[in-house]
Amino acid sequence: MLKKFLPFSFIFLFTFVNNAFAHTHIESSSPQSEEVLIEELKEITLTFEGKIEQSSSFTLQNAAGDSIPVDNISISENVLTGSLTNPIENGEYLIIWNIIGADGHLIEGEIPFTVDMPITETNDHTEEESVNMEVTDADLLMDTEETASNLEEELAVEEAPAENTSSSYLVPSLIGVLILIVVGSFLFIAKRKQ
Repeated sequence: MLKKFLPFSFIFLFTFVNNAFAHTHIESSSPQSEEVLIEELKEITLTFEGKIEQSSSFTLQNAAGDSIPVDNISISENVLTGSLTNPIENGEYLIIWNIIGADGHLIEGEIPFTVDMPITETNDHTEEESVNMEVTDADLLMDTEETASNLEEELAVEEAPAENTSSSYLVPSLIGVLILIVVGSFLFIAKRKQ
């Protein structure tokens, strides 16, 4: 009886493990994770390893957690795109995406990036305006450093659940192995009693 059960167990185990790892993951993005942009961002593109469902989407947030409008979000096979009609200011941003893969599983992720475009000044300023601009630039620099620090703290807090989701792929595999061990033990004991 054990000889009949063993091939069935392996088929069940490989099917179960294969389904656990069959999720669609992100392949590339523009902007990339941790990228520092020095030019105006006009479009966000996320490319996934497999086809994604039409209900998939993403949002863009600044360091304060405010949502930035993204227009014309569209899906074409495995590519999710959206355009920005208004330029975004220098600072830290976070793309938060959630997709439904071809296997029907909801998958979420985040892509942090920074916009750091050079600030251009005109030469038409009076001395007083220049002094005011210097103070404003210093204030902006302090605010940017403070915002970056806050975003790093938020990302550190948010990374913990992301680690849990990657370990959740192992749970089905472990359950399958435990089931296999319990059934194998039961069959071994039943065989010994005969």
